[in-house]
Amino acid sequence: MTSTPLTYWDYVKLDTIQALQSGRQTDCYDEVMFIAVHQHFEFWFAQVIRDLREIIRRFRLTPPEVASGTALLHRCNVEFALATRGFEVMKTLTRESFLAFRGALQHTSGLQSVQLTVIELLVGRTAEQLYHHLIAGPGMRDFLAQYGGPDGLLAQVLREVGQTGNLRQNYDRLAPTTAPDQLLALERELVTLDRQLLDWRRHHAETAARVLGRDFSESAGTVGNTHSCRDNLDIGKRHTRRYFADLEAKLASSSTPEMPSQETTP
Repeated sequence: MTSTPLTYWDYVKLDTIQALQSGRQTDCYDEVMFIAVHQHFEFWFAQVIRDLREIIRRFRLTPPEVASGTALLHRCNVEFALATRGFEVMKTLTRESFLAFRGALQHTSGLQSVQLTVIELLVGRTAEQLYHHLIAGPGMRDFLAQYGGPDGLLAQVLREVGQTGNLRQNYDRLAPTTAPDQLLALERELVTLDRQLLDWRRHHAETAARVLGRDFSESAGTVGNTHSCRDNLDIGKRHTRRYFADLEAKLASSSTPEMPSQETTP
């Protein structure tokens, strides 16, 4: 019995990928692009999560694999930057076109991205710093029903971090015993990741403001509460954490050569 040869389209699940945008809710041409870009975000977020877990694993080895973990963190930063570039495509969406299918989103919102929250938990966010309950509305109640609670994904990740430590905790543990050149390389990558997480909220808000125009601040957002899109996104921005701001200040004030530009987002 001979096995069927593996093909490229089977290997990358091309048929599945092509079917992923089939769930659109309207006949608006741009809705498929809107779905595809958000799937693009989530595909890269999934890979970033996978890499962060591997980085933490390498840092916990005896002896810790600082160099290889740092190299993987660099790749993780490249991946996150690629995800963020999806906003460039989103900014080509006109207000009229978005409003043609916006109502079909119902209570769907990018604020419901659980993978972005998982990334933050793996980097350094604590249970006390979760903010989703502050965005009242059916969309966020759905989010908490799906991912909150003692058996939800967020609780599972927090228990995982309780065993392995998050990226910030592992850096603090490694820093005193890591060679200066390796530590400097690691700190640069950590600062880059920190900047990208901060910039993500800004890009999200700027894109929404550009596409929605006056509706950004005058009409209700899509999570189902009475607040505008601007007000809902501001809650996320206000609760964005800086996990390695101290390292950025340290690098800026050190006598080492000036850090090269870390601009990895559009």
